[in-house]
Amino acid sequence: MPETGGEALNHLTSAAMIVYGLQYLKRAGWMPFITEDSSRLNRWISAVAAALTAFGISATGDASTGWTIQIPSLMLLASGIWEWGTQFTMQQLIWDGFVGPKRVRVAAGGSQ
Repeated sequence: MPETGGEALNHLTSAAMIVYGLQYLKRAGWMPFITEDSSRLNRWISAVAAALTAFGISATGDASTGWTIQIPSLMLLASGIWEWGTQFTMQQLIWDGFVGPKRVRVAAGGSQ
């Protein structure tokens, strides 16, 4: 499926937010099980985040009124498989192109 410029930019933006959000969680002390060394878990978190983004699954609400989870129709979920693949690929490209090389340089050089 061809992407328009706006769709590609949406995938790129959300992918960057997910990748850098995951990087934040790795450094956060309140999630000790997500680390630089938990690569399998990190990949699963990335895949789930890509699926939630691509399929349009969202939650709204607050503690006083309750929460609602919106899940699209089965047809939209089926077409979301392509979107999920696109989103996950974008996240991996951002990781491989920007975050991963920086981590390797820091490990090899000892400082940023």
